[in-house]
Amino acid sequence: MTSAENKDFCRLRFLIVGGGLASLASALALKQAGHDVTIFERMPRLQQIGAGIQLSPNATRTLRSWGILDAVLKHAYQPRTSVFRSWHNGKVLAPFLPPSSYIEATYGAPYIVVHRADLLAVMVSAAEACGVTIRLGCNVTDVRLEDATVILSDGEYVSGDVILGADGERSYCRSVLAGRLDLPVPTDDVVARIAVSRNDILQDEKHPSWELMQPGSVNVWLGPDSHAVSYLLNNSNILNVVLIRKEPRRRPQDVMYGPQPVALQDLRESFDGWDPALRALIDVPGRSHCIKWTMLRINEVKHWRHQGGAPFCVLGDAAHAMPPYLAQGAAQAFEDAAALGSIFSKISSKDRIADALQTFESVRKPRVDKILELTLSRKDMYGMHDGEEQQLRDERLALGDDEESPDYQARPKFREWLWGYDAAADAAQAWEKVVQAASSTRQAV
Repeated sequence: MTSAENKDFCRLRFLIVGGGLASLASALALKQAGHDVTIFERMPRLQQIGAGIQLSPNATRTLRSWGILDAVLKHAYQPRTSVFRSWHNGKVLAPFLPPSSYIEATYGAPYIVVHRADLLAVMVSAAEACGVTIRLGCNVTDVRLEDATVILSDGEYVSGDVILGADGERSYCRSVLAGRLDLPVPTDDVVARIAVSRNDILQDEKHPSWELMQPGSVNVWLGPDSHAVSYLLNNSNILNVVLIRKEPRRRPQDVMYGPQPVALQDLRESFDGWDPALRALIDVPGRSHCIKWTMLRINEVKHWRHQGGAPFCVLGDAAHAMPPYLAQGAAQAFEDAAALGSIFSKISSKDRIADALQTFESVRKPRVDKILELTLSRKDMYGMHDGEEQQLRDERLALGDDEESPDYQARPKFREWLWGYDAAADAAQAWEKVVQAASSTRQAV
């Protein structure tokens, strides 16, 4: 039975602050659940910062449930080969991912690599096609919790039934929830990204990086306090190289709150002595373009929802911004959206909104907290200095059979927990228990 066919269904008006992947995913899920949805984005156009993004099966499964996976796959590919490499010489240490055919057969959805802009464009098109209202150039400057109203910078008041804060790691809505200004905190990790033209390298078969240019190849170098990743984008024309390095800040002005151009010489010095194939990517002349920014950390709020019962909640990076070490940032935002859509597809009254948001948090937050813990553990694993612990890591990666250690990627039980998870089903089950408990209480009275 669809929401429209359910006589007990209560159609709600959702106001979503922010226009990124978490916002669009939530809008799609809630609109398909039968609700009215309006997105408010302060920028004059929707744009996604960054280049490539890896989506694991728990993410692509949600895209399929919303009917947009096929459209995304037109811009994506499934990795054919993916390996961990030594920072010294590029020696292959272990597979980074299982074969793509195994992933899809085992988890029912693919692992893909796609350009963020292509993913965003597909989601925007799908949201508009199903009737989501997207208002650009609308800066939310205040939130009135008592009647679910957002106030825009031009003085306009817009009221709804539920307000969702999906406005990223520098979230205004998180500050409203925390009751204080809550800006993200700079870390000591700096991210650099280089876009390398594949043709510049393929012309020379003797080029040190020639092997890295093969379609479907994902490479991860592990080194002291650093790691690097390379994979192809844009129908295999652009090689995306991401380098993450611990660089303690000496001055407050050293913090880069957004991508800034940087000289390649800066990276050459930082990665001196690394695999010649990686260094050759940094040294590609001419069309290489490099940007750099400081990785931020949010002060995670204890609760994602308003504790006074107001219909207000944060999600995605606004609630749980994640470092990239486990490639779960977008996936967890999609799981948030799937859970919301599942719960609110069965909402019967506005009086149940607070219960629905509480159920959403109870389902999502423990899992997200665990994934964040494992993500930070992955960072430590990636950045080991040479020595006995690093040698043990390499041996365990090569064996790939330590079921009790989820800190390493090649673990079937861990992958099943991470990739095999169905957020919509889990949320539906939790909401059904809440509904049954309420029904039992009424009958007892």
